[in-house]
Amino acid sequence: MHKDESDVHERLAQYAEQYEVVRKLHDVPPYVTYEVRVDGKRAVCKRAGSDEGNPAMEARAMQFLEANTSVPVPHVLGVGNDYFVAEWKNEIPEDGSLNEAGARTLGAGLATLHEETSFESSGFLESRDGELALDVRGTWADMLTAIVGGWCNDLAVSRFEEAGESVLSFVREHEDAFTAISEPALVHGDYQPENILFEGESVVAVVDWEFCFVGAGEFDLCRADREFFDWYTVSESDDLRGSIREGYESVRTLPPAFDGRRHVYRSILKLDPMRFFEMRKGQVGDANEVAESMCAFIRDELELAREKL
Repeated sequence: MHKDESDVHERLAQYAEQYEVVRKLHDVPPYVTYEVRVDGKRAVCKRAGSDEGNPAMEARAMQFLEANTSVPVPHVLGVGNDYFVAEWKNEIPEDGSLNEAGARTLGAGLATLHEETSFESSGFLESRDGELALDVRGTWADMLTAIVGGWCNDLAVSRFEEAGESVLSFVREHEDAFTAISEPALVHGDYQPENILFEGESVVAVVDWEFCFVGAGEFDLCRADREFFDWYTVSESDDLRGSIREGYESVRTLPPAFDGRRHVYRSILKLDPMRFFEMRKGQVGDANEVAESMCAFIRDELELAREKL
């Protein structure tokens, strides 16, 4: 038995009499995920693969959502400092073949998450004393500065350093536009096809809450827009983009000046893949050409934001 599998056995033995490690599902730092059986039932065990992983926070977030909202999440069976076990979901993820009705459903579901969660401040989430707790960062402008600043640190001394600094400077210069967002909500942070499980046309589970935090729900909508329409091939994407926003706004009104901030969010989200570009540049053809197109995208989006804010 490999050591990592032995570690899973030790965690399962803490609360289950009968258990089995079936197979490794994912091994993407800083997490390792396994299919397991607990007391005869299929389940998932997610554990930290390094100190950067925080599965306990993810588990507490799902417990919080199950207890306080109508958002469908897997039921948590057990949680420790560096792992959790949750029920298995048999339903299939969204495969990118959306229609307009499905896009509206996804948008409405995301808005429901934001509408049914409310916090006094933006911030990062953590597990504290067995509960979901907030590491307060202040206004949405403060939180956004913390996020972008962290990503800029990752981009330091790289071909994207200037692009990152331009985004950070823009956020700081337009702080008032983000401080105006006064209703912090729980943000999923990775609302994408693989994390939305369907049964027929109904969403029955939203999974992978490892990136969740508290901030502006509109940021989540922009990330979903990118995940569904920029990184996946879908037909009639313009109509579908409108449908997911239409579904969102059927539940929750977007704040004034969203269309200006949207361009800033798009530029921020472009920084994310830049952080891993050097590791993956062999997969993108002409790396220099792709890198320049990414930087040009940020320049264009910030210019559009400047015109609207």
